[in-house]
Amino acid sequence: MVTNPLDYVEPLGKAGASGFTFHVEISKDNWQELVQRIKSKGMRPGVALKPGTSVEEVYPLVEGANPVEMVLVMTVEPGFGGQKFMPEMMDKVRSLRNRYPSLDIEVDGGLGPSTIAEAASAGANCIVAGSSVFGAPEPAHVISLMRKSVEDAQKNS
Repeated sequence: MVTNPLDYVEPLGKAGASGFTFHVEISKDNWQELVQRIKSKGMRPGVALKPGTSVEEVYPLVEGANPVEMVLVMTVEPGFGGQKFMPEMMDKVRSLRNRYPSLDIEVDGGLGPSTIAEAASAGANCIVAGSSVFGAPEPAHVISLMRKSVEDAQKNS
């Protein structure tokens, strides 16, 4: 999370980033310009919301004339790895999935083999997993298990 995401669009675009996700909490006044700049650099725009932020805050960014293409629901407070998954954030994921059936919905924080099914069944189709993958004896096995959980949830929805 950065305080002025506009400062990072050009350098990340030049570095070859394919996507750029910014926090809604610090971009309320300039998100339209931010999305336009992200797209102009060939990147896919996404918006993140912290646990204490209402899901309704992102609706204008998804429904606008120049919308974001992904919403990231933080399932921990941003800042450091290894935090405990907050299952109450799945209500936000369900709300987004019901309102926007084809939207990419990402979750980040505390995701691993014991929490992935809950996130996937709520409607998350993009998963960020750090500690559970990189701390595992067999990272590829964890990734495979989590991918299957998301694919199974999509088949059943």
